[in-house]
Amino acid sequence: ELRREVEVMGEAFRLSASIGISIYPEDGTTIEELLKNVDNAMYYAKNSGKNCWKFYDVQMQQLAYEKMIMTKNLHSAVENSEFELHYQPQINIADGRIVGFEALIRWRSPEDGLVPPDRFIPLAEQTGIIQAIGGWVLQEACRFARRLADNGWDSLYVAINVSPHQLCAEQFIESVHAAIDEAGIAPGRIEVEITENALIASLQEAISRLDRLKSLGVRLALDDFGSGYSSLTYLQQLPVQTLKIDKSFIARIGESGASKGIIGTIVELAHHMNMTVVAEGVETDEQLAYLAENRCD
Repeated sequence: ELRREVEVMGEAFRLSASIGISIYPEDGTTIEELLKNVDNAMYYAKNSGKNCWKFYDVQMQQLAYEKMIMTKNLHSAVENSEFELHYQPQINIADGRIVGFEALIRWRSPEDGLVPPDRFIPLAEQTGIIQAIGGWVLQEACRFARRLADNGWDSLYVAINVSPHQLCAEQFIESVHAAIDEAGIAPGRIEVEITENALIASLQEAISRLDRLKSLGVRLALDDFGSGYSSLTYLQQLPVQTLKIDKSFIARIGESGASKGIIGTIVELAHHMNMTVVAEGVETDEQLAYLAENRCD
């Protein structure tokens, strides 16, 4: 019934619905309980791709409670400076030199210890806290690049991950410019990494913002290539200098001929487009040897 076409002012519209269901008395004996639980079920339906229905499950309440607590703790983490950056070296395969570092954020939570980003970044994006966290990462990475330069390593760059929410923020370009100026470093000492997800909402807007970053002199990289849409159409349009192969391909080098073939193809394609190729998550000699053989940078 809800999917029926509806005509409004001469235009046809199609709607979809996300439905939550709770059952009396299993899911509550009062109106308040039933409404609260049906609301949880509805949001679970939305998060499961929308246009579907979900029955309430007690686990949903637990997940909602955990999300609420983590959101509260994330706000406290920003106020109490509980985040820290770890720096992973990027190494030139040909001669073994360190050419840069990737800044990896960790949350040292008083309750949960060291929390990896895949546990809190999605929630930070949903709640808007990512703007404060991303701003801190940018400033801290620029300060680290300054310390490297002060110690004679002014040729090294520092790469930071930027979420789609950050890239689309009104003042993002200005904040990058300000952080670089404040640290007193050359713009080329910072590399901004975006994932393919940042391009989905509006490719042209993303390209426009990346062009502005490039005009500042900031390095640009496309992160986790191969894990999303991997469209050659947008790859041709992006002003990026670096392509990062998703670590899932690297992990399968020893077991999958298909992964090897894909990696070789990506490297060749990127080099044809004058891009540098970075392989993420290299952990074995076999992986390194294969990447060297295929001229990965």
